[in-house]
Amino acid sequence: MKKNTISDNDFISAPIHKDFYFNKYLEIPTVIKAYPEIEQILTDSKYIACITVQVAQLQKVEYQYGSLIYNDMLAKISDMLKSIKKKSFRDEDIFLVDLHDVDTFIIFLSPPRKNDTQLLDHLDTIAGKARINIEKEIFTMLYPYSKDFERPAIGYALVINNPMINNIRLIMQALNNSIRMGQFMSEKQDYISHYQLQKLIIEGNITTVFQPIVDLQSLDILGYETLTRGPEETEFASPLLLFTLASKFGLSFELDSICRKKAFESVRNISTDKKIFINTLTMTIHDPEFRGAYLADLLEDIKIKPENVVFEINEKLAIDNYDLFRTAMKDYHDIGIVHASDDIGTGMTDLERIMELNPGYMKIDISMVRDIHKSFIKEEMVKAMVSLAKNLGSLIIAEGIETKEEFIKLKELNVAYGQGYFLGRPSEEMRDINRDYLKNL
Repeated sequence: MKKNTISDNDFISAPIHKDFYFNKYLEIPTVIKAYPEIEQILTDSKYIACITVQVAQLQKVEYQYGSLIYNDMLAKISDMLKSIKKKSFRDEDIFLVDLHDVDTFIIFLSPPRKNDTQLLDHLDTIAGKARINIEKEIFTMLYPYSKDFERPAIGYALVINNPMINNIRLIMQALNNSIRMGQFMSEKQDYISHYQLQKLIIEGNITTVFQPIVDLQSLDILGYETLTRGPEETEFASPLLLFTLASKFGLSFELDSICRKKAFESVRNISTDKKIFINTLTMTIHDPEFRGAYLADLLEDIKIKPENVVFEINEKLAIDNYDLFRTAMKDYHDIGIVHASDDIGTGMTDLERIMELNPGYMKIDISMVRDIHKSFIKEEMVKAMVSLAKNLGSLIIAEGIETKEEFIKLKELNVAYGQGYFLGRPSEEMRDINRDYLKNL
């Protein structure tokens, strides 16, 4: 009895739109278009294996920002996966997009070149390498649109050729099983990451680095911001991902506390009269173990003058109770510590924060600094911030200065201080800046 199969001619004659064969926007074929090649692998090898990458958070981007941004993100992810396929997979492997869910990409693996090569022994390793390469890049790509971390679901599956069952059913079974496995593996990896982050906090396995904050006119160093880095070769190496995962797992307070502790420990071994800017969440200001006499004793022990400590209130969300926050900050102000409002320019709560708390420093977010020399609106907004800070007795610090043009423009706008890769990269030592170069700009 002849086995039922579906040929390319069968698809072409079907009454469906031509785009079902090929996603022209992504320049990737669908399962229908590549079906004859997929079926050939199943027939020749007696089994077929596939890997799927499902980026479910793209749906949220589309609903919130529209199809144009969604299509742009989808194309960028497609290009990234094409690049990974070129480096890590064989030319004969078939790269596709799902017909019904274009947020799902598929790679059907071609047969091994050698008869003694066992593809099945390497399938988990292949999928694991793909996950490591993909997760961080997709997170970075989507972060401006989706502040939450949701892993792409990366799974794999195979089916064995069965002459009793239609080939297309077997192939779709492999595809569906791979998608379900990816969703399971994504949830499993979250539990593993949760545990690993708890372990990191308990062991204090983080590094403090220092980035200079520079007077843009005199080029003197005002102080250094302490920044945190997780262990290299882990997902926690990215500070953005480290703190996003801490928020996701409800560990923000615990991570913030250990980061602050490690920052003070790092300063203990450094003799400096510069100001030390230490990031802290709003909630940790209320930590009873870190207020009043305990903090004063700590600063005396590590030989830092309280007036040289600046707590950056690193919270993009509105402070819920300003009276309560001011009461908590009084213990710090009483011994000479001031605070900085971080990320000014990122939300409607900024002016309220400034009005209620009158910070000693106002840090302009990188989004306002980026390409400021090309934006009249950004220039006018920064001018207004400089004027406001002057009238309030606060000092402006521009974050994320990365180009000569940004540096020159901020100087022209009389921004007092700045920090960023152009002035000095974070390092484990409190390094000086390249004054000779900057003076000649």
